[in-house]
Amino acid sequence: MFIILGACLFWKYGREVSKVNEDLKDVSATNWKHLYFYGITKKPVREISLNQQMVQSLIGMVGIQASVNTGAAIDPKYMFNEKGVTPWLAMYTVLYAKKPELLTDVASGNGLAFVPNEFLEKIFVSHNNWPQELFGKYDIKFEGFNVFILPFMVHKNTKFDLNLQQSMKAPDGSLEIFGVSEFNESNPEGLLSEIEATIKFIKENGPDVFGH
Repeated sequence: MFIILGACLFWKYGREVSKVNEDLKDVSATNWKHLYFYGITKKPVREISLNQQMVQSLIGMVGIQASVNTGAAIDPKYMFNEKGVTPWLAMYTVLYAKKPELLTDVASGNGLAFVPNEFLEKIFVSHNNWPQELFGKYDIKFEGFNVFILPFMVHKNTKFDLNLQQSMKAPDGSLEIFGVSEFNESNPEGLLSEIEATIKFIKENGPDVFGH
């Protein structure tokens, strides 16, 4: 079932008719876990745009069925926009404003919401709002490749397993995903630290990355 709201399109499954809870406290912004896949690509990050089936297949690999997600890959440098908003808060805000019953469905485990790639792609594209002293502490550069994250969001009561047995390559060779983790707003640099550690491991151990 597709729901079109102005320039935004959301996809959901489950109940065709949703009733908005009179009390939306259970789906307030503080009741969601912010998760992300991270990986590398030889393409410019803005050219990595997954469709909803690809995204749902990825998320299903960590045991999650109900989520708020997008197929827009984001360069970690640009994951805070000019106002300090993260991709997770941006996804939550647009749903809460335009279709809050989808948040209720996802929270209850009865649905999912796919936020159109173009919604995030036009927001998180070129502005690095990290404190430069903090950002400069981490080396997330990998010569010949671009690092990206793929954000998604689940309700705090959702059960999942964030262990990937192996990295995952796109069939067309456009990207490789190395892991999935939870973003902690009280420790945002943890994301940079995790990516730095992964890149260091690749460089030191020389696994097969895109056939090299």
